[in-house]
Amino acid sequence: MFLSDNDMKKAMDSGEIKIDPFIPEAIGPCSIDLRLDSVFRVYDPGPPVDLRNEKDLTRGTRLVDTEGDPFLILPGQFILGQTIEKISVAPSYAGLLEGKSSVARLGIIVHSAGLVNPGTGMKKPGKLTLEIYCMNLSPVYLYPEMQIVQIMFVPLSSPSGMGYDERESSLYVGQERPEVR
Repeated sequence: MFLSDNDMKKAMDSGEIKIDPFIPEAIGPCSIDLRLDSVFRVYDPGPPVDLRNEKDLTRGTRLVDTEGDPFLILPGQFILGQTIEKISVAPSYAGLLEGKSSVARLGIIVHSAGLVNPGTGMKKPGKLTLEIYCMNLSPVYLYPEMQIVQIMFVPLSSPSGMGYDERESSLYVGQERPEVR
């Protein structure tokens, strides 16, 4: 069961869900639109990546900050982006991310790793990384501040025993830029 707009507002008022900055117009019947930041991790062509070699994961990538200018994503290109908003979710909720249909209809697929774990951002709110792929046959401009993804919240049957930020194995606590690992 997803939270309705009224329930999301109550959870934000109580501090169980935090979105900073929050724009009231971004709230829909059961989701909140999140905006694209101007920082991207771009992958350059190169030799195969070995998932078991930690050094290989960022080889051939570079951070690009468009400083407010649009990013031109090419057909077949994969990049990482991030939200402007920093998110915090109490252990009693999980967040689900979905790409916006208005963006998908242009051939831009935003996977966004799908799940925002309970307890994410409780120690240090962070931006959410977005996996972005261009299926369009033409290049597409991605504009910073465009609404690119939506988040929905699901109440858990009981609060999680350990939040995401509390686990020693959690890799992306308080993330400020799109990271591979």
